[in-house]
Amino acid sequence: AEQQKVQKLQERQRAQDIEKHRIGRRRQNEIMARIQAAVVQVPKPPPSRTIKAIEARTFLKKKREAEDTYKAIKKFENSMAGNASEVHSQVTDR
Repeated sequence: AEQQKVQKLQERQRAQDIEKHRIGRRRQNEIMARIQAAVVQVPKPPPSRTIKAIEARTFLKKKREAEDTYKAIKKFENSMAGNASEVHSQVTDR
């Protein structure tokens, strides 16, 4: 009889512990659901920061530099051609 009483008491205690665990788990799930609902969705970064956009920007920059260099060389060659004709005319005049 004593053992049965002790066993019933242990079973009740175990059932109470299981119910406490279930309630705690349910609360934790509710809190997690609230947190997930409150999470702010971060938008994708604008395409200006993507790798392809950076590479395209770099390519355009190099292209502009090449064009500027080409124009500077042309300008220099034209000025040299003008100077050469002036020097030639001065030499032939003398």
